Amino acid sequence: MRFDKTIDGPDNTLIVRVAMKHKQDILIFSLSGLCILASFLVAYIPRQSTGTAASGILEPSFYEDVTHAESAESLRELDGLFQPLERPVLYRNRTKSACWIRFRLAPSPKDEDRFIEIDNASLEFIDVWFPDGTHERAGKYVNARENRVKTRIRNIPVPRGADSGEFVYARVRTNTIMFVPLAAVTARQALARSFRTNLVFGVFFGIIVAIIFINLFSFMVIRNRHFLVYLCYLVSLLVYHLVVHGFMYFLGLPPHFLESLLWLSLAGFGISMMVFAKRFLFLKERLPAVSTILDVNIGLFLVQTALGISMQVYLANQIAYITGFIVPIIIMATTVKLYVSGYREVRFYLIAWVALFTGTTIWSTSAYAEARISANYFFLVGTSVDSLLFTLAIFDLLRKELSEKDVMLEREKYYINLSRTDPLTGLYNRRYLNELIKRLESDGEIPSDSALIMIDLDNFKTINDTYGHLAGDLILTKTGTKIKKHIRKTDIACRYGGDEFLVFLPGANESAARLIAESIRNDIVADCSYSEEGSPISITVSIGISENRLDDSFDGLFLRADAALYQAKKTGRDRISVL
Repeated sequence: MRFDKTIDGPDNTLIVRVAMKHKQDILIFSLSGLCILASFLVAYIPRQSTGTAASGILEPSFYEDVTHAESAESLRELDGLFQPLERPVLYRNRTKSACWIRFRLAPSPKDEDRFIEIDNASLEFIDVWFPDGTHERAGKYVNARENRVKTRIRNIPVPRGADSGEFVYARVRTNTIMFVPLAAVTARQALARSFRTNLVFGVFFGIIVAIIFINLFSFMVIRNRHFLVYLCYLVSLLVYHLVVHGFMYFLGLPPHFLESLLWLSLAGFGISMMVFAKRFLFLKERLPAVSTILDVNIGLFLVQTALGISMQVYLANQIAYITGFIVPIIIMATTVKLYVSGYREVRFYLIAWVALFTGTTIWSTSAYAEARISANYFFLVGTSVDSLLFTLAIFDLLRKELSEKDVMLEREKYYINLSRTDPLTGLYNRRYLNELIKRLESDGEIPSDSALIMIDLDNFKTINDTYGHLAGDLILTKTGTKIKKHIRKTDIACRYGGDEFLVFLPGANESAARLIAESIRNDIVADCSYSEEGSPISITVSIGISENRLDDSFDGLFLRADAALYQAKKTGRDRISVL
């Protein structure tokens, strides 16, 4: 529904008030913009480097091994190859090289087990050589169930005496972002960190699972396909997070299967996201060019999935970082355009995309600029928040559709009533009475004991000619009100034409009809209207009554009532006659 238009209602006065809603939307969008800005500041603004006391890592430096031919032994003889790091974090733009990190471990004041902590679950291969010759392996392709600390964070056990001051060498290879944050932690610190991390992930995963059940239940109840498409999005999103954040690796599944599951879930997430956008925004009808562009990107998602499953992970990631940046911008720009064009019902969808855009943009741009916090965390938070907001957007659209249906039903009801009622008196019109009687007769629903009252205003033409049509219309309106006042809910009253009125009383006999007619006549006669000049106008009515007879039809009932009315007028008016 366009919110800048007047909505035709029964009284043609229902107008959407947009000024306050615009202010609310501006406030919400402003806050959303601040959230985007704050997220990018948190992700990319340089901060003070973590010191030795905090990280436990001393003199970190790195070397990029393009040939993958170096070993820890050969590098010990080539000190000049290593370049110092300002802090214990290695970040490199997209690279196929093996990256070596050399560092010393700060002395531990306590005799506790220690671990080298690397908080990036996406790294495939991590090898660490300690001064005593001990070699430890970690990464996605190492069985996570063999880890001494069962956590998604890579915790590499440090042998006793490794803090002797000699260098530790770590080699990292990955097809994703080369982001390697290092810290030396005790077993107690590792467990505490694992608990906090799992708690945070549990909260966000719980949000997504709860939203999945809400959408599943909503689809089962409402049967709206928006919920079905969005369910595919949510399930794919949950599986993707479980894989990319390392939780699936505790199942002991083959690495190639998990890698394929990662790309399939990313494809399900991205494709269902675009299909949902096309359906939710009605892009085929509103913006077919944008719909075609999204179809092209769906094709790119299929290509990157095929590459990922075939273990061409580097190429697959290159496409993924491009689509992960372009698609949100396309959909957000489209949603903004539709909102500005007047489709206010997309506002929750737009806010949801603000959250998703923040997460996906930081995630995709982190391949080219270092994020000071792992980009996957931003992606997790962004997708969790947008899951809730997308659900709100669906319900808001359904509410809008239901509201529009209610307006249409009210409008239809209004015009139906308009077609069967007399606009001046509010009584049924002659056409509706004829159709109703015909239907009742064909269905055999007219009671055998029924009566008909026919009312005619005496000398009404003279009143119209003397006092004007406005005075005549006022009298007709008052007559209709008085008739409705004295009849039952089951009775049918209509303005039959001009100054003639009919009242059909199903289930009433002559006596009941006479009582009702007398009440109406007395009420009309007792009332006094006034002309525009203030002259009093009195009016009388003549009434004819007839009761239904055995095997009688409505036509016969009508003819006798009409004859009774003629008799009442012929014998002096202002009276009731019965035939």
